[in-house]
Amino acid sequence: MAAKNLRFVGNYDINAKGHFLWEILAQLRGFGVGRIVTKSEWGRKWPTQPSYIRIVRAEPHMDRWLFGGRLFGEWTYRGKSLGLYEFADNLNRSDWRLIHKHEEPTFTKCEQPMKNVVFPKTFPLPPVQVMLAKKEAAKRGVATDSVPTRAKLTPCIDPEFRMFTPLIKQEDPKAYSNSIYDEANPEAILDLYGEEIPVKVEAWNYGPSVHISRFTKKIDKVHELEEGEEEQEEEGLDPFAIGQKR
Repeated sequence: MAAKNLRFVGNYDINAKGHFLWEILAQLRGFGVGRIVTKSEWGRKWPTQPSYIRIVRAEPHMDRWLFGGRLFGEWTYRGKSLGLYEFADNLNRSDWRLIHKHEEPTFTKCEQPMKNVVFPKTFPLPPVQVMLAKKEAAKRGVATDSVPTRAKLTPCIDPEFRMFTPLIKQEDPKAYSNSIYDEANPEAILDLYGEEIPVKVEAWNYGPSVHISRFTKKIDKVHELEEGEEEQEEEGLDPFAIGQKR
């Protein structure tokens, strides 16, 4: 009798197009110090702007699955050198690729690196807020001309793009308007996502990747049985007896 076909239900991981980082480094001399590694995700988003890490130091945890560890490397992101960084999260995704030595000169060549992200220094306040402020100033006998119509803009940087802080610049807008959307350049913001614009965020895939041991539930169950046996022993019952009465 033929076995039934297995049917797998789930979402396809588009980032699983490579190998685990520590799986690669564990096969190299000195854990790959001096070599270049990259992620397939970076190549898909910015194919003409290479992103890679030149390994300076590697400290694997040498766990059973080679998931944990710390990596220190010189990070070049979209052709722009960001300096020395420490990587400890999101290293257990099978999305890494080793650049062979004969491919390094061609891969690291970049004609148009990432440009600075420019935001305006100030933004216009909402018209209703300005109107209410002028009414309040008139009641108090203050000149309405002194009511500010603009405020200082402080960019709130998402943790995903925190490394771009030195590349974010602020300038006076070329043309003033009543809407911040007319003064800011939307292309500069969309360029941070590259050719893969995020369209959906689900709670189950939010945050860094984590590894849960497959033996956790079994160990917890053993602890529960041991605790139940201790309670029965305190009450004077034999934990191995069946149908025992007090």
